[in-house]
Amino acid sequence: MNSQPRILLIDNATNRKERINHLKNRGYAVFPALSMEEARSRCMRGGYDLIVVNANGDHQQAVQFCDEIRRHCPKQPLLMCSDQDSGREYTVASDVSSVAKAVESALNGNARPADLASAA
Repeated sequence: MNSQPRILLIDNATNRKERINHLKNRGYAVFPALSMEEARSRCMRGGYDLIVVNANGDHQQAVQFCDEIRRHCPKQPLLMCSDQDSGREYTVASDVSSVAKAVESALNGNARPADLASAA
């Protein structure tokens, strides 16, 4: 890869810096947003290689946000980190290791995030 993959990380959890730093250390350019509203103002088609949403703060709002992205931009790579079952194929556990594996998989087009979540 010539340039770093760009990840928009929507996360307001107290341990968000752990996820941010872990992804940066793996060579990704991470652009954090603390809220869905902030992310909406930064989401432009093709602006990010991957959008990662931490759903543990407000699960329902995160699901709605991800559904909105899917409707408007169905090919946008998307992950939702959650400790709850959302019924969405792009949901992964929110621990740093699971997120990192799912990000790598999503950006390399290997396996669906759900495959990784069920394997953990």
